[in-house]
Amino acid sequence: MNLIEFKTFLTVIEEKGITAAAEKLNITQPAVSKRLENLKNAFGIDTLFTRVSGGLTVSKNAQILIPYAKNIIALTENARNEVNNFKQGTKGKIFIGAGASWTLSCLPKAISKTLESFPDLVVDLNVDLPDLQVKKLQDNKIDILFARKPQNEEFFYFEPLKVDKFIVMASRKHPLANKKISLKELTNYKWAISTTAKQTQELFFNFFSSKDLPSPTISFSTNSLNVALNSLLNSTLILFTTHNTLEIFQSEKFCKIELSDFNVSRETGLIIRQGYTSNFLNILIKNLKKMMKEEN
Repeated sequence: MNLIEFKTFLTVIEEKGITAAAEKLNITQPAVSKRLENLKNAFGIDTLFTRVSGGLTVSKNAQILIPYAKNIIALTENARNEVNNFKQGTKGKIFIGAGASWTLSCLPKAISKTLESFPDLVVDLNVDLPDLQVKKLQDNKIDILFARKPQNEEFFYFEPLKVDKFIVMASRKHPLANKKISLKELTNYKWAISTTAKQTQELFFNFFSSKDLPSPTISFSTNSLNVALNSLLNSTLILFTTHNTLEIFQSEKFCKIELSDFNVSRETGLIIRQGYTSNFLNILIKNLKKMMKEEN
């Protein structure tokens, strides 16, 4: 068993067949079959694939191998890059993913500061939904992720760095502006939410359920914070978002609704694949923690 067998196994899955995988890998079909046979024997699996309606389906036992194969390949590529960087001087490209709330923090500034120590390095910062970002991290499409705690930590290392506190925002012209009210008084109003992440929405709904209140009505959902804020103008919508929003978008147009019984928060921080490390990451985290401490 070796890396090429893991890569062949994943390629057959991606290409949905041995013939297509052989073409992509530029090898013969018998060579693909031989690699799969070696992998199967190494793990004592009777069948890697079953044929259903002319296509290949991964067996239940073989499905267990998939995340391990991806992680092993990713770590090997990272190790190779680290060796090359050590030999030639640090250069190349680091792919960083981040949830929207992190773009409102000092993360961009910490990245810029860290790059001063790595003049030949390029950073690609991608902002997307946390669920998609975790999938990209697992598939080695990004190297470092800043987001809320992942549900499946088996293949990831998570270091909490801060707590996202959620608030309710509205237009300053809203009937509830400048009033301190109870959560129950919000039940007559409809909501906007600045995320389409399932976990964030579950956090939102579960809080109301824990207070024995009816499930709130979300009338407007978007992954764009600017769009969500604009939806509040000239409307009675109220927005569920993080406290960072109020700090960044200090505007006479919006206000925080003061609630006596609203306390929703979650951990968020660094997520990397188990075993991943780099000099850039170590210095980035050091700079980030220092800046976060200074802000507080």
